[in-house]
Formats: sequence, C-alpha cells, structure tokens
Amino acid sequence: MAKKESKKKTAPEAEEAEEAKSFEFGSGGEAREAEEQAPAEAVVPLSQYARLQADFENFKKRNRDTATRMYEEGVADVVKDVMPTLDNIDTAIAFQKDEAHRQALELVRKAFTDVLGKYGVEEMTALGEDFDPNRHEALMNRDEGPEKSGKVVEVLKKGYTRGGKVLRYPMVVVGE
Repeated sequence: MAKKESKKKTAPEAEEAEEAKSFEFGSGGEAREAEEQAPAEAVVPLSQYARLQADFENFKKRNRDTATRMYEEGVADVVKDVMPTLDNIDTAIAFQKDEAHRQALELVRKAFTDVLGKYGVEEMTALGEDFDPNRHEALMNRDEGPEKSGKVVEVLKKGYTRGGKVLRYPMVVVGE
C-alpha cells in the first residue's frame, strides 16, 4: 500500500506561505504593510521604483507638450509661407476688370481662406479702426481730412491671427 502524503505543512513552509501572502499587493494598505515587513534592502528598490515611475510620467508629459508645440509651430510656418500667395490673389482681384474672372478669383480666395480657417487662422480687421501701433504696421500717412485723422484708411496687406497669436500684422495707411 502506498503511503499517503501528509497534508500538514512544516513550520518553514508555513512561514514561506505567510511571506508570500504579505507581498501580494492589493489596494492601498497591503502595500504599506508589505513595505514595513520587508527587509530594509527591499524598501530602497520600492522607493526607487516609485521615483522612476514619477520621472517616466513627467517624461511622457514633456514629450506630449513638445509634440503639441512643434505641431503648432509647423502649422504657423506653413500658413506664413502661404500668405504671399493669398496677397497675390487679393491683388489680382483688385485689378481684374472682367467680372467673370473676378468671381473666379474670389472663389479661389475663398477656398484658400476656408482651408486656413480649418487651422484656426483668422483675418484681422483694420479698415476704419483707430490706428494702434501694437496691432497695425503703418507704412505711410495720407491726408484724408480731420474726421479720418488717426484712423486706418487703407489696408495694403491683411493681417492674420491663429489661436490669439498674430502671424502677421496688417500693413496700413493712416489718415492725417
């Protein structure tokens, strides 16, 4: 007959089972208990792990912020490069005598501004406003009478903003 193995645990096995239970981390308090029961050498790696985890979270946040900033700067650079083309379209519209050609150019301009609008680019209004050297770039003065003195009487190049930041200030003529 085969001998039945004893199901009783010896003293060393019972201690190992108890230690294994103390390192099973659940929610909150068990981890602290395990840290208190762990030998001093084991506490240092746990605190280093927590510090490493915090450093990694900060690293991820910095990378996310950097990626967002780089995307915003890239879009702004492309918009600045497109602005002269938009200025040329405006000039072509101003000098176009044929109504059908003018309408065609206005459709092209609208398509451009619609795309720029998707990226948050807005045209700055300047015509008729009081001249503000912080918001307008004055290229010349023109005698327009006392009622238009200090006001923007003509916009030579339109200004644009994106997300509250000025991409280009409007270039204007100021009345004297």
